[in-house]
Amino acid sequence: MSEDAADIVYLVVVAIAGCTTTAKIVAWRRERSGALRLIATCSAVGVGAFLFATPVVYRAVGAATGSPNLAELLVFFCILGFFAHTHVMAMLWQPERMPPLAGISALAVRLSVYGLLGLLMLAGFLLSDTGDTPHPMDFNVAYGRDPGSLLMLAAFQSGLAYASLATAIRFRRSALLSAQRDPRLSRALHHISIATWFIAGYVVCVGPATLAGALGSHALDPLHSLGPVSGTIGAFVINYGFSGAAVAAWRADRRDYIALAPLWELTRQADPRMALDEPNRLTALGFFDVRDWHLLTRIADILTVVQSLGPYFDAAPADRIRRVAGAERWTEPEERAAAAAATLLDAVARKNAGVDPPAAPAALPGRDLSPAEERAHLVKVASRLRHPAVRAAAGVPVRS
Repeated sequence: MSEDAADIVYLVVVAIAGCTTTAKIVAWRRERSGALRLIATCSAVGVGAFLFATPVVYRAVGAATGSPNLAELLVFFCILGFFAHTHVMAMLWQPERMPPLAGISALAVRLSVYGLLGLLMLAGFLLSDTGDTPHPMDFNVAYGRDPGSLLMLAAFQSGLAYASLATAIRFRRSALLSAQRDPRLSRALHHISIATWFIAGYVVCVGPATLAGALGSHALDPLHSLGPVSGTIGAFVINYGFSGAAVAAWRADRRDYIALAPLWELTRQADPRMALDEPNRLTALGFFDVRDWHLLTRIADILTVVQSLGPYFDAAPADRIRRVAGAERWTEPEERAAAAAATLLDAVARKNAGVDPPAAPAALPGRDLSPAEERAHLVKVASRLRHPAVRAAAGVPVRS
């Protein structure tokens, strides 16, 4: 990979990982979760690794500090810090729980190992003779015969090999054990496991080339260039592992927010004053604050108006729906949603026309559902509002 190509690829990784870090920080400020804080700091350290590894930044750090290859040490520190975080996460998130004292002891041992490796890298760098020119892409082969550099490289690559393999195995085991209980978490852990195997590929490529260079041979230099490629692939995959579950949840929230729009508009016809939030053209797209505000307020607006429409609910629309449900081949939840949609359409039409409420108001179909089922039910109700059979049962015109 050339320096120009590395500048582009690494900065793209920095941008993606920066978005992941920002999202996790925002989520942590909202939920104050220890797991989110750990992911946020882990992702931030990963951003630092690719930022310092970017050749243009690498050279700028050298020019600013007078140490041409200082950025190499910073990259190694960031990568080691990143894997210290992932190793801790892998140990904390395992489905089979260790006894508290054993878990604390195991964590202390691992963190001590990472601390020792960091000290060895620092000592190696201080003892090295790397003060001539920057080598952002070929530091390993350029200084493989320097004793100090070799100490730093040996400490880093041995630590990276241990960390990536241990993390990959732990996350893979956790993904398998959590598959039944939490499929979304299992997929995220599986992706992180795959990513760490790619990062381990960095050692597979760079390690032999570094050793060969230390022995005076450059026959494996082409293998060295594959290391950053493997590590970069791992970075893309691990960012997906960190963010995939959150993105999937956001997409589901946005989908439901938009799907509920017809039902929200219907309830506004009954009482516009009940709206907690008036979406503008941007918020109506559902890209921002969906989970924290817009979806919640949309559901709250709908339920508030539905409650106020109680006296206008008539049993006739739901009875008509039941008579046509067989012909429409609706499932029980779909029939319930269609009956609720017809009842609401009829109630809003009655209220707006000034018609007296029925003498014996009926219960709205689906009102006995649990809170966990209510959101999905409302989405189904919204999707049935334009159905010809539903509008016919409610006695309102069919829209094209």
